[in-house]
Order: sequence, then C-alpha cells, then structure tokens
Amino acid sequence: MRFFKYSAAALLFAVMCCLPATAQTGNFIEALRLYNEGDVRGAYAGLRKTISEDPDNDAAYFYMSSLLRDSTLATSMLKKALEKDPDNFWYSYTLATRYQQAGKNAEAAAILEELLEKAPKRTSLYFDLIGLYMSSGQSQKALDVLDKIEELVGKSDLTVMTRADLLSSQNKPQEALACLEECFNETGSARVACALGEICAATYKDELALEYFDKALENEPTMSRARCGKAHIHRAKSQYDLYFENIMPFLGDAAVSPNAKVDYMESVVASPQFVQTFTPQVDSMVMAVFQSAPMDTVVINFTSGYMWSTGHIDQALALAKASTEIYPDSFSQTMNYVAMLYYSEDWNALLGASSAALGRFPDNLEILQIRALTYWHLDRKDNSMADYEKMLALAPKDSANVLMCCSALGDMCYEKYDEKTAFKYYERGLKINPRYAPILNNYAYYISERYPSPMAKPPKDLRKALEMSRITIEQEPDNCTYLDTYAWILHLMGQDLEAKAHFKHAMIYGGKESGAVLRHYAAVLEALGDKDRAEVYRQQANRYAQ
Repeated sequence: MRFFKYSAAALLFAVMCCLPATAQTGNFIEALRLYNEGDVRGAYAGLRKTISEDPDNDAAYFYMSSLLRDSTLATSMLKKALEKDPDNFWYSYTLATRYQQAGKNAEAAAILEELLEKAPKRTSLYFDLIGLYMSSGQSQKALDVLDKIEELVGKSDLTVMTRADLLSSQNKPQEALACLEECFNETGSARVACALGEICAATYKDELALEYFDKALENEPTMSRARCGKAHIHRAKSQYDLYFENIMPFLGDAAVSPNAKVDYMESVVASPQFVQTFTPQVDSMVMAVFQSAPMDTVVINFTSGYMWSTGHIDQALALAKASTEIYPDSFSQTMNYVAMLYYSEDWNALLGASSAALGRFPDNLEILQIRALTYWHLDRKDNSMADYEKMLALAPKDSANVLMCCSALGDMCYEKYDEKTAFKYYERGLKINPRYAPILNNYAYYISERYPSPMAKPPKDLRKALEMSRITIEQEPDNCTYLDTYAWILHLMGQDLEAKAHFKHAMIYGGKESGAVLRHYAAVLEALGDKDRAEVYRQQANRYAQ
C-alpha cells in the first residue's frame, strides 16, 4: 500500500523548509541539531523548553510528536501543531498517517479528503486514499477515487492495474481481465501483459498466461516478474528444466527485493524431497540469490543456514564468520555465527568467538551463557562458574536467569565435590520454582549417592529425594533420566518391585542406550533374584563404558 510513503526524516525536512526564519533560532535549532545527532533526550528537553518559552511555536509541537512513543500523546502534540497552523499540509498529512497506523481509517480518510479539496491536483493523495480504502475493504470508494485520478491525469499502467486489483477484490475477474486487455491492446505495455498473465495463471488458464508472459518479455526482456510467473506454471506442470531456466533470472535480479527472494527460497527448501531430487539446481538457486545481494544480512543468514542444513558445515561457518566481520555491531549476525559453532560442537572456536562477541556486547546474558557452557564442555569449571556468577550479578531479579544459573552452578559445585555449596544453589533455585525438574532431578540423585546400598529404614533426606524425584516424573513421565533417578531411589528404599516397573518403562524411552540406567536396572533385577537377566544388562552396560 502506498499510504504513508514519506519517511519521518523527509517529513521533518519538509516542515523545516516551511518554517519562518524567526522560528529557526535559539533553543529550537539546538533541539533539531540534537535530534539529528540521535540525542533523543537532549532534543526532547530542548523542545520542551522551546514550547515553554514560545507556546505558539507550531513546529516544536510537530517535532515533539515524532519523539513520543505514546501514540496518544504524539497525536495530541500533532493536533496542537495544527491548531497553531491549520493550513500546514505536512501536519495534516502526518496526522492522517498516525490515524492510519492506529487503525482509525475513517479519521485518516477524512483528513486526506480535506487535503484533496485544498490541493485537487496532488495525485499522490489520491493513491494514498485508494490504499486506505483498499486496506479497509472499501473497494467501491477506491474505484470512485480512481475515476477522479483518470479524469485528472488520464489512464496509465498504474491506474489500470490498480483498477484490475480493485475489481478482482470485488470478485469480478472478468471485468478485471477486460480492463487490462483493453489497456494492453492500446499500449502493448509489458507491465500490463504481466498482470494479465498473473490473472490467467490464477484462473488456471496456463497457456494463455504463458502467452502474456512471453509478450511482456518481448517488450521488456529483463522483466523478472514475468520470468517468475512462467516458472511457476512450468513447475506446476512438472516441466522442471523450463522452471529452472525461468526462475534463475528472477533470483539473480539485484532489483528484486532480497527479502522477497529469501521468502521464495524458504518455500522451496521447505520441501526436502524437492531439494534432494534437484540438489545441484537448488544449490545454484541459493547462490544466485546470494550473488545478487552478498552484503544483505537476510540473504547471508539464509545462505549460511542452507549450507549448514545441506552438510556444507565449513562453508556455512566461513560465511557466518565473514558476516560478523562485515557487520561487527550486528547482534543477530554475531548470534547466528555463535549458534552455528555451538551446534557444531567446535568448543575451542566457540570460546574465541563468544569472548570476542562479549568484547562488542559486554554483559550480554545470552552470550555469557554460551561462553559459560563452552567453558563447561572444555572442563574449565572455574571459568564457567565465574560467567554464571556474573550473570547472577547482572540480573538478580530475572527469575529465569537466576533459576538457570543456580541449576548450573549447583551441578558444577557437585562435580567439584562441594556438596554443601551445590545444595545451597539448588535450594535457592527451588525457592523461585519449586517444581523445576532439572534441579529436582539432580538434587534428588545426588542425595541418593550418599547411600551405596539399600536400607531397611530410609533416612529423612532420602525420603525428601524421593518426593522431589516424584515431581519430575509427574511432569515428564517418559523422561528416561528422571525415571532412572526415581527408580534408583525406590531401590535404595527397598521397593524393588516398584523400581523394576519404572526401569521397564525407562527401557522403552532410551534406557537401553544409557550405561548408568542399565547398571541400575541390573542391580534391581539381582536384588529380586533374577541373576541371569541382571548379568545380561550388566554386560550391556559395560559395553557403553568401553
């Protein structure tokens, strides 16, 4: 939709040029200088001072409206600017855009209609009004405005195609087709021919659509839109050689929006069967998009992601790394590269990348967590714990952050044989969320490790461990690790029959691939007198230990 096509900077410049010289002095000019330098607070303070000293300065109200995030306050400021200067076009136009953004289409339309009465030859306003009517489903009103445009400046490709769109929205495809055909017969316009092709394709008149696309390309050989239309028809007919022949120029056209091409390619690669069948061609399509916009971040991320998904890990990482060097201040590019290193489990490279990222984005919790995990994988627990403790200090009121840090710190303290501190961290985490399964499971299991064999009278802490473990399997009844913890504590409490039932359940959900679970199950079977089966599971467990 063309409505609100002017940027905020353009509007501000236009208003500035219309100001009387007396308004462009003192605090006001200083406020504008600060605004242009990105100092929003300074500009806001300067404009407030200007309004206080000169309450009739309409431009100060206008600029203030552009600084306010609250749409109601911003609109109020615009209205004050209009009260001071009711004939200012840009004030009225900006207020219309505010109303349109707020979904108040009737109010926006009323302002545009009033502006047209004052400036009937300003054709851009007609198209703004048409866009507004189209977005609110008032296609007949839009058609009426279009009639006025054609009365004023005559027919053009744009007006004819807009009329066709409006007729199509009224479910009048034949009338839409007729107006386009009339225009094409008169002008031979490539754009109109392409629009005709698209309507024919939408109504399954494939051969006629191809004819119109070809006519468009005869007049404008580089028209990517027509190529794309032809490609879709050939793909629907399973004529893949012609599909690839026509889609490549579209994907390689630097004039086509990179976002549009990435959206298209994402729909293509969403079909694994198609990618597998035509891997070389799809690879070429991806590279055509990349070569057409090699500096675009959306394109870079899509291309590196595609390379990753198709097993070209080194190329994906190289491209992602290059993007962080091209755009060192882009957090999304940095995280894209860091995430790839994490999933590739290249811990040494990830350590360097995450540390470098923290140099650009100091105290960022996401990157700190990744580096903490990296240190953990590299068995550098002291460094890992330092990062988690820093995260706790940075966001002590962020419950999700505190919970995650307490869980990790508790685990590492236990690995360092500091049970007392580990359990303190677990208790701190459980105060935030008493049902947090990762802490409950590990806390319960580590308590059970105090007792090497079953006991006739279970101690209080083991009973506590059983209750914590029970909560985890209530939440995730098919979690093999949680089932193992619960069943093992039951065994230590002498409840082997119940423990066996939970181990059998664990076997279905991954227990056969865990040496620890197999050893525990073997111990329970032996306690129940099934020594032969116990030996089978013990041997399987030993294979995982090798």
